[in-house]
Amino acid sequence: MLIKYSNIIKGVLGTVFCIALVMFVPGLATGAASGTTHAAADVRVCVDGKMIVFTDQKPIIDANGRTLVPIRFPAEELGATVDWLNASRQVKIKNKNHAALPDSDILLTIGKKEVSVNGMTRIMDTTAVIKGNRTMVPLRFISEYMGARVKWDSNTRIAFVFTRGQTEEEMNLIMTETASAVSVSKLSNIKILTYHEVAVPPMYATASTEQLYVEPAIFQQHLDILKNNGYNTITLRDLYEHWEYGKPVPTNPIILTFDDGYKSMYDFVMPELIKRDMVATFFIITDKFNHPGYVNESMIQEMHKNGMEIGSHSHSHGDLRNADLEKELNQSKTLLENIINDTVYSFCYPCGLYNKTTIGYLVKYGYKTAVTVKHGEASVNQNIYELKRTKINSGDQIENLIKK
Repeated sequence: MLIKYSNIIKGVLGTVFCIALVMFVPGLATGAASGTTHAAADVRVCVDGKMIVFTDQKPIIDANGRTLVPIRFPAEELGATVDWLNASRQVKIKNKNHAALPDSDILLTIGKKEVSVNGMTRIMDTTAVIKGNRTMVPLRFISEYMGARVKWDSNTRIAFVFTRGQTEEEMNLIMTETASAVSVSKLSNIKILTYHEVAVPPMYATASTEQLYVEPAIFQQHLDILKNNGYNTITLRDLYEHWEYGKPVPTNPIILTFDDGYKSMYDFVMPELIKRDMVATFFIITDKFNHPGYVNESMIQEMHKNGMEIGSHSHSHGDLRNADLEKELNQSKTLLENIINDTVYSFCYPCGLYNKTTIGYLVKYGYKTAVTVKHGEASVNQNIYELKRTKINSGDQIENLIKK
C-alpha cells in the first residue's frame, strides 16, 4: 500500500463531487445506522474509459446505505465548473458546451434534498453532505440532470460513467478492457534513472558539474542497451496510476527522468526517444523559461504532445526547506499546466532538499508523486512523495547501466 501524506493538509482544494451509486449498485444499501458512515474504498469510478484517482477523501457509505464516491476529476471530465457558496452552503455546478451532454445549471444545498436544475426544483433521494472537508453529492443529478449514463460492474466494483453517446457495444468494450487492466498484478519495485544535461561538458565545467553531463553518443548507447534488453519506458504518471488503481504497464518497465529542463532535452533527447518509441518524464524549472540553454514554452508543448510527461522542478530551484512554497510549488505547477493544458502530476526536489512541510504542500497543491536524490529502486512500499532514483553520471560504463 502506498504511504501518503493526505492527512497532513486537508484544506479545501476545490469542491469535490461524489456519486451515490445505490440506484445502480445492487447490494450496496447496507442499512447503516442513522448518522453513521462506513468506508467503501474498494469502489472505483471510470469516466469514458479513464480511471479516476481519489486524492484524499475516499468513498463512504452514508447513513442511508448509499455509497458516495469522490468525483472531482469525473466532474471535470464532464466539462463542469464548480463554485462553493460559503455563506449559503451551496454548490453551484454549470455544464456548458459539452459535445454530447445538454447544458445544465445546478444548485445544491448542503443537508437538503431539493436541487435546482435549470431553474426547476427537483428532489434527490439523499442529501448533499460534507465529509473530510469535501462536498459530496449524489450521482442522480449527473445521470438524470446532466445526461450521462452509468453502468455498474459488480466484479470489479467500478462505476462506469459514459458521456459521449457511446453505443452499448462501445460501453461494453470499455468495461471489458478496464476490468482486464485493473486485474493486472502491481509492480513492487521499478528503477528510475536520473539524467541532467545530455551534451559534451563545456571547458569551464568543474569536476562536480561535469558529472551532470552525459555525452550524446553515450546517451544513444544507453537507450539502445535498454531497448535491446527488453526494457520498456513509462512515465512517473504511468507508475502512479498503476500503483493507485491498476493501470497496466508493459513488461520490464523502467522510467527515465531528466532534471532542470535543458534545451538539449528538446533538441536531442526527445527525438532520440521518439525514434525508439520511448517516453520520459522531464522536470522543468519554470523560472528558466526562455533563458539561453533551457526549453521555452513552445518546446514544452511539443514535448507533451509527443507523449512526454512534464513535471515541476520548482520555480527557482531553491532550498524548499526555507522557501515560499506557494510560489515554488503551486506557481510552477500552474504555469506548466497552462502551457500543456493538462494536469502536472510529478515533482522533483531541487538538490533533494525538502522536509515534511514540503511534502504537505505538494499534497495541498495536487501533486501525486515526487522523486528524491536518494539512491535505489522506487518501491510501492515507499512514500509516494519520496521515491528513490538511480543517478546516471558522465563516467558510467554502458555495461553497468542496468545493474547500477
